[in-house]
Amino acid sequence: MRGLGGGGRASSLQPPPFVPTMSLSHRFRYVNGANTGAFSITRGNMLNQILVATSAVTTVRLLQAVRLKSVEVWANPSALGAAPTTIEFEWLGENAPSTLVSDTGMGVRPAHVYSSPPPSSSNRWWSISGSSESDVLFSLLLPADCVIDVMTELRFVETEGPTAGEIPAGAGLGVIYGDYLDGLASGKLAPIGYTVLP
Repeated sequence: MRGLGGGGRASSLQPPPFVPTMSLSHRFRYVNGANTGAFSITRGNMLNQILVATSAVTTVRLLQAVRLKSVEVWANPSALGAAPTTIEFEWLGENAPSTLVSDTGMGVRPAHVYSSPPPSSSNRWWSISGSSESDVLFSLLLPADCVIDVMTELRFVETEGPTAGEIPAGAGLGVIYGDYLDGLASGKLAPIGYTVLP
């Protein structure tokens, strides 16, 4: 009988199994403006990407777990005749050799790199609050005016208690903030599309 779950379909007499944890894939975007140099991105930075202020000086994370899918970077092309612009990107996880990806833009051609975590490396593991948050996942060496896209798979907080995020100065109670990709202390790679953590 079709109504009794025949043909591999869920029975109409009972609800199907249900996973309440909200999950999604999301592209985060950051810009560095005039800020140049080397930046190290940790598991803690990944977990702090979306925060909600619980007071002017405290925040909690909205993300419970984050997994990196890929990173893509574009550099603003240098003016004709000016020095070339170079992006360097390096995966620094465990269980795989460090993998460096680099590109140089000249004239009107922007530098551009795209990379996914190396197979079997810890860069493919989930980042979870309280677990190895200081581990560096990747590093960036950037010229001025880059766009950095970080593709992620996310899990939102469900039954776990709230985890403290970065410590702001003058946050608005209940406001959702985007943290800097390199963390509030460094504060050079600013999020696009979110109110920036003060």
